[in-house]
Amino acid sequence: MNKKVLLLMALCLVAAACEQKTETTSGQEAKEYLDLYMKAVYPNVPKNADGIYILEDTPGSGEAWDKSLDYILADVTIRALGGGTVTSTTDKALAQQLGTYSPANYYGPKWMAMGEGISFAGIDAMLSGMRLGGTRKAVIPAWMLTTSRLGSEEKYLAACTSSTHLEYTIGLQGQTADVDQVEKQQLAQYVTSHYGTSVQPVSYVTDEEPDGKFYFISDVSAFGDQEPIKAGETFQLNYTGKLLNGQVFDTTVEKVAKDAGLYNSAAAYTTVAIVQASAYDNVTLGGSSSLINGFKGALYLLKYKGQKATVLFTSTHGYGSSGKGASIPGYAPLIFELEVMAE
Repeated sequence: MNKKVLLLMALCLVAAACEQKTETTSGQEAKEYLDLYMKAVYPNVPKNADGIYILEDTPGSGEAWDKSLDYILADVTIRALGGGTVTSTTDKALAQQLGTYSPANYYGPKWMAMGEGISFAGIDAMLSGMRLGGTRKAVIPAWMLTTSRLGSEEKYLAACTSSTHLEYTIGLQGQTADVDQVEKQQLAQYVTSHYGTSVQPVSYVTDEEPDGKFYFISDVSAFGDQEPIKAGETFQLNYTGKLLNGQVFDTTVEKVAKDAGLYNSAAAYTTVAIVQASAYDNVTLGGSSSLINGFKGALYLLKYKGQKATVLFTSTHGYGSSGKGASIPGYAPLIFELEVMAE
């Protein structure tokens, strides 16, 4: 008997059970469904001591996952139960296979914050016993898709309000207690390898010491006695935003957009108007001041018509832990290439 027939039988059984047990909670109903589903589709996969079902496990050879560390670097794919619809993936090859690949999206391992109130309890259960370089695929029950840590299945079931079970695949690539420091090191290494050791971090906040997370690189020696741009003055700017791996996520330059596979015929590839200010937080782009601080700081440091600059900063000056859409992952340092139009 094939899996589809077995699954249909399981669904019929759980529907009948739910009709008879009108007082069952969502957690109990979800458990009945998953128990029947696993018996029908994965009869040889037991639930482990942490409350999940491990479907595949490729051991890693690196250090063991340390629960006390606050961040992991991981490749993650999330599917509907039964290996169905992929709702999220960092796997480029898989996205291409599914026809969902976009050159505008980031693919590759991402830093993820861990811990109660932040990550799912089921993710902790998946990581338990894993080593760096390992990959694990598991079914995480609906009651484990909570950021609470309740200690027992009974408590999880009592608190459960969902019937959605998911299949996660996690490839563990790294871990750290301080992702902020990791970003600083990534940025420093990038700057050194591309611009040399003489380039040092700066600050765009008046009278504030550099924090090691923001670099502004620009040669203004050719401007001599040219009058600098004053507060309140408007200038035109072209820019391109990139990740450290060189992937472009935004640009005002049509050729760059085409070369990066980001071109949109509906977009206007043209310079943007910047109004300079006496402090970085008052700088506006196209009349808006709703910009990430690192970008506003970069605009504030531009002083001359015709000036070019490269600006690099960590996510604390950018999009932080959440990133931006599918293009910028959380905890990602950014690069902006800027050019002030001469006229």
